[in-house]
This record gives sequence, structure tokens and C-alpha cells, in this order.
Amino acid sequence: MEAETKGTEKTILEKITGKLTKAQQELDELAVQLALGKAEAKDKFEEVKKEFRTQVSELKHKFASSVMQEMVNVSKAKFEELELQLALGRADTADAFDEQSKKILNSLQALENEIKGKFKQSIEVDSFSQEIEAFKLKVEILRLKFLLKKFEVKDSFKEKMNDASRVIDKLKTSAKEKLGSGKEKYDDFKDEVQLAYKHLRKALESL
Repeated sequence: MEAETKGTEKTILEKITGKLTKAQQELDELAVQLALGKAEAKDKFEEVKKEFRTQVSELKHKFASSVMQEMVNVSKAKFEELELQLALGRADTADAFDEQSKKILNSLQALENEIKGKFKQSIEVDSFSQEIEAFKLKVEILRLKFLLKKFEVKDSFKEKMNDASRVIDKLKTSAKEKLGSGKEKYDDFKDEVQLAYKHLRKALESL
């Protein structure tokens, strides 16, 4: 049973660092594609919305099939409102993007508040929190593209992305060291995770 528990915790820690690495790679790739004109912001916005809507739907189904079913029942309206906003049509102009993104982020904030205010911390909730952070950062990159029409990936962006990489690598090392030490829960790494996303946001601010 102990071995099984450690194996489960290791999977949790791997998920934490894996999501951070994935978020950094996707943000870096998105910024580069938009800067080089290899992708249209309106097309990428649709991709980002569709992917996040899938993640929201998966989380809702996970809760519905678990002991956390009460969560879905209580938060059903907010889940559905967020899914609805994510399913709205294309934003072909800066004004349409601004309107859509504000409605999406407001719905997302309402769901976040519901989850954090009424339910215990769990790996599902923590994992979704990371997806939320990554989604918000992608929307911020797209907002810059819609507003500025053109931006470039500066050296400062690359440097700050490297800073984020170092924080993530440090977290990976720390996670491995803490396995079996009794400090193996997401909560033990929350500060490091928040720091990593803070560095990612700083990178975006340099665009």
C-alpha cells in the first residue's frame, strides 16, 4: 500500500512539473508563431478556446463520476456558462476579441471563486488551476497581437523564458528530493508553481 501511495504521489508531482513545462513550451511557440506571422491571432484564439473548453468539460465529467459529484451539481450553472462563452463564434476583430475574452475571463473567474470557496483542495482542482493559468497567459499573448497587430520576440522575452525554465527545473529537482519525505502533496509546491507562472507572465510583459 505504501509503495502504491508513493507511486501515486510521484505521478502527481510529475503532472505538476509536466503541466508547467507544457505551458511554457506552448506560450513560447504561440508568441513566436504570432511574431513571425506564421499564425493568425483569430485562428489561434479559436484553437485556444476549443482546447480549454475540452479541459473544462473533462473536469466536469471527472467530478460527475466521482465523490465530488456534489461539486458539479452546485457549480453546474457556472460550468455551463463558461462552456457557452468558450463556444461562441469567431472573433475577427480586436473589438470582438476584447468582448469575447472579457466574458470568458469573467465566467472563468466566477467558476474559480465557486471552486475555491466551497470545495476542498484536490489534485483535480489543482491541475485545473494550472490549466486556468496557462489559458489566461495565452489569452494575454493574443490580446497583445490583436492590439499591436505586430510584435517581436525580444531578447528580454527569451531571457525571462529562460528564468521560468530554471524555476521549473528547480521544482523538478525539489519534487524528486521530497519524494518519500512526507512533503509530496501539491500544496507543498504551490509557492514554486505560482513563482513559475509569475516568471512566465513577466516574459509576456516584455513582448
